[in-house]
Amino acid sequence: MECRSSPRSSRGSNIDLHTGYEWWLMKEAKKRNPEIKLYGLAWAFPNWVGNLSGDPFKFPELTARYLVEWVAGAKSEYGLDIDYLGIWNEKASDSNFVQVLRKTLNGRGHEGTKLVVKDGGLDICDTLLKDQKYADAVDIVGLHYPSDFADFSACRKLGKPIWASEESSSYDDMNGAACWGRVINSHWVINKMTSSIMWNLVGAYYHGTQWYASSMMTAVEPWGGHYEVNPVIWATAHVTQFTKIGWKYLLNGTGSGELPKGGYYATWVDPDSKDFTMNVVKISRDHAQCTRPSLPSFQVQEENLTVQLAASMGAHKELQVWYSNFEAFEGPPPLFEHSTVQVTENKFTILVPVGAMLTVTTVTTGHKGSFAQLPPSSPAFPLNYADTFQTTAESKNARWFSDQIGSFEVHKSTDGQKSLRQMVPALPIGWSDSGTRGPVTIIGMREWQDMEVKVDFKLPSAFSALDSGSCPADAFPMDLTDRQCLGLTQGKATSPDACRELCCPLTDYCNVWQWEEYSKSCWVGYIRDPMSCKKAKGYQSQGRTMDRSKAACVALRADQMWENGVVLCVHSDGKWQLGNSGPGLPGAIGVPSAPLVVGHVAAVGSDWHTLALSVNPSSLARGSLDGKELFANFQVRDLDTGFAAIGCNDWFPIEFRNFSVTKDAAGWDPPTSCTASVGAELTARNCARNGLVAEDQSWELLPSYELQHSASGLCASAGAPGPVRLEKCNSTKKSQLFVNDYTMIRNREQAMTSYVVQQNLAANKSGSVFVGGQADWSHWAYFPNTKQLRNQYVANVNLGYPMCLSTCPPKAVRKAIFV
Repeated sequence: MECRSSPRSSRGSNIDLHTGYEWWLMKEAKKRNPEIKLYGLAWAFPNWVGNLSGDPFKFPELTARYLVEWVAGAKSEYGLDIDYLGIWNEKASDSNFVQVLRKTLNGRGHEGTKLVVKDGGLDICDTLLKDQKYADAVDIVGLHYPSDFADFSACRKLGKPIWASEESSSYDDMNGAACWGRVINSHWVINKMTSSIMWNLVGAYYHGTQWYASSMMTAVEPWGGHYEVNPVIWATAHVTQFTKIGWKYLLNGTGSGELPKGGYYATWVDPDSKDFTMNVVKISRDHAQCTRPSLPSFQVQEENLTVQLAASMGAHKELQVWYSNFEAFEGPPPLFEHSTVQVTENKFTILVPVGAMLTVTTVTTGHKGSFAQLPPSSPAFPLNYADTFQTTAESKNARWFSDQIGSFEVHKSTDGQKSLRQMVPALPIGWSDSGTRGPVTIIGMREWQDMEVKVDFKLPSAFSALDSGSCPADAFPMDLTDRQCLGLTQGKATSPDACRELCCPLTDYCNVWQWEEYSKSCWVGYIRDPMSCKKAKGYQSQGRTMDRSKAACVALRADQMWENGVVLCVHSDGKWQLGNSGPGLPGAIGVPSAPLVVGHVAAVGSDWHTLALSVNPSSLARGSLDGKELFANFQVRDLDTGFAAIGCNDWFPIEFRNFSVTKDAAGWDPPTSCTASVGAELTARNCARNGLVAEDQSWELLPSYELQHSASGLCASAGAPGPVRLEKCNSTKKSQLFVNDYTMIRNREQAMTSYVVQQNLAANKSGSVFVGGQADWSHWAYFPNTKQLRNQYVANVNLGYPMCLSTCPPKAVRKAIFV
C-alpha cells in the first residue's frame, strides 16, 4: 500500500531522518508481517539537489545522494530495508539520473533495492526501448492508473515486471471496493500486471484537503480514536489473506481469464506446495468505475462457473470460499463471508452474481477480524482548543495540524522552550504547485466560520543567513555578471568579496550586490527582478530572490491552500494587512488579490509577539497585535468557510507557540430544522454554520447512487423533469438514482445526474430544487462531517453564501422552466 505524502525536512544538504510518521508506520508493519515490502517514492525534492536550478536531474549525483541517504538511513536508524525505490511521482524521469542512482545505491551496499520507473504513464516503455543503458538500470515498470484497454505492446517487449504502482484513489465505500476488486484481477488477465498498489493506505487527513477518504481505511477523528473499516479492506483481504509473495500467477487459459458473461478470474499457485487461490470478480459497468481512467461500455450477467482442476493442482474434496457482493444494496451487504464448496472429480461449481468478489482457495487460515470496542464517531473538531507545543517531541509535527505548504516541526528555540518552526529554507522542486502562496499549516474543519485564532510568533533575525559566521556559498544563486542594476546604494567595501559580505546579512533589504570594476566601487540594495538589469560590461554581481519584509500570518475560514479565507499578516517592518487569501510568494503574479485593509505599527523585529484574528456571524472581523487592536468590526465577505491556519509569506524559519482556536460568542446555537415526509418537495437553503448539523440538511450518498435523507430514511426521487420529492427508498427504482463521481463529489463540485431524466439535480438561489430546468447551479459538493450537499466546495462569489439541499418546505412560489 502507498501512504499519502507527508513533510520531509532537509536543512541545506542535511537530511533529517526523524521527522514524519512513515518510520513508525514501516516499523509497525514489519512487526506484524516481516515479509511486507517497503517502497519509497519522492513527490518533491529540496531545491539544493538541483543546485537551485529547479531541475532534480541536472546534478544527478546530488539527487542520487539525497535518495540514497534516505535508503541508508532507513537501515542504519530503523533496521529497515527499502525493497523498491521510485524516481519522482508522476513527473519526469531521466536516463542519466537513473543510471547514476543505480550506481550510487550499489556503491552504498543497496544492490537489493530495485528501481521502479517512472510512476506515471505508458510513454516510459517507448523511452526504455530506445535506450538500453536506461532500461538496464530499471527493474520494474511502474504505471499510475493504467487503462486495461490501452496499448501495452511496448511495455511487454521490455520483458520486465509491469506494475500498477498507484491505483484506485477512489472513495472507500462499496463502489471503491468494486473498483479495487475489478482492477486487481483485470490488470493481470488483460495486461499481465503483477502488482496493484493502492493509493492510499489510510485516509487520515481532513475533509477539505484533496482526495478525502480515497483509501483502504479512514481515520479522521484523532481526538476520539474512531476509525472505519470499509469494504475496500475486504476486497483486499480476498487476495492478501490467501496468497504470499513468491506465489505465481497462472496464465490465461490455464487458471486465469475472462468470464463468459463478463468479469475476470485470476489464480495464484504456491510453487512449493499444492496450495492455490482463485479470485473471481463480476462488477457491472455502473459500479466498476474507479476515479480514473474511464471505462468502455460493457455488460455482465449472473452465471454459474464450473472449474476443472488439473491433476497437478492436487486432489481436494473441499475448498474454502469467501464471498462479498459490492452491489448488494438492499439490507446489509455480504462482506467477506465464509463457506465451502465440494470438489467432485476435480470439479467444482460456484454461482457468480453481479457485484460478486469470490475467493476459492486451499488456504484454511482466512478470517474476518473485528474490534468490539470501536470508539464512537465524533466528526466535529473539539473546541475550544489550545497547544503550547511544549509536550511534542522534537522533529515531530504538531498535534492535529496538517501542513499544506512547507513543513512545520517542533524544535527548541533560542530561549530553550519549544516552538513550531517552518523548516523548508527555499522553494522546493515541487510536484504540483511551482510556488504561489507562502507556507501554511491548517487545523480544524472545512465548515468553520465564527472563530478566534491566536498565536505567538517570532520572525527570524535579519542576520539568520550568517549562522556559520560567513556568507554561505549558495546565498546568491543568480549570476548577474556584466549586468548593471540601477537604483542601488553605494556601500563601504574594497573588493567584490567584501561587497558580497556586506549584502549577505541584510536579508530583508539587500538581494543584489554589484562591484563596478572601473571605479572599484560596491553597490548594494533591493531589485524586484534582478535578471531584468540591463547588460553592461565591467560589472561583477550576484542576486537572490527575496521579499523585502517577512510576515507572520493567521487565517480563519481558509481552504486547503489558503486561496480563500480571511487572512491577517503582520510584516517585520510593522506593516499589516487583511485579505481574502494567503500571502503570495515573491514573484507570484497577482497573488494575493488586493488587500481589504492595511495599516502600520512599529517594526516587530525578531521578538516574540501575539497575533489574533476573529470573525463573528455578521462577518465582522477584528485583529490585534500584542493585545492592541489593529482593526475592529471590519466587514468581510460571508461566503468563506474553512480551517484555522498559521503561516508566513516566504521560505524562512518562522516560529510559533501558544496557539489557540476558540468559538466566537455567537453562531454556535443548534441550527433550526424541518421534518421530512413522503412526497415532500426538496429545496435549498443557507447551510448551517460552523460544522453544526441541521437535520433537514443531512444526507447519505449511498453507493447505489440513492440520495437518502439521514433522519427520515427517505430517498430523493425524480421520475420526470421538475421538482424532486422524497419517497421510500428502493435501490431498484431508477428514479431514485442520481449518478455521480462518488470520489470527486467529496473533493469538488460534481454533477448528480438523474438516471431517468438524464439531467442534473439543480437549484436556484430562490431555493427551488429540480431536475431539468434553468438553474443557478447544477453541481454539488458533499461535506461528510455534516452530511451537507453544498452548492460550492470553495468560496464562489457568483453564488454567495453557501446553500445546502434541504427538506424544508418552499417559502415562496418558485418558477423554473423545465426542458
